[in-house]
Amino acid sequence: MPFDPTKPATNAPLASAEMRAQLTALFADIQQRATPTEIADAIAGTSSNSNAVGNLGLEADSAYNQGQMQEVMNKLDELINTLRR
Repeated sequence: MPFDPTKPATNAPLASAEMRAQLTALFADIQQRATPTEIADAIAGTSSNSNAVGNLGLEADSAYNQGQMQEVMNKLDELINTLRR
């Protein structure tokens, strides 16, 4: 019996067989989902997504430098696009 979110009905008396069936269905559903190890393995690889984005290698000018600002904006765009993959 699959899990039925409409059971038990509002204000209905509780029946142990119905509740047991609901809990058993939920347990079976949880067991079929990804394991904590699978989730941890998937998360562990996400940091490397941005490895292709290199450092700027700049030092800030004491005054506004339009060229530097454009390089920063370009690098930020590169990082955002890389992380969206």
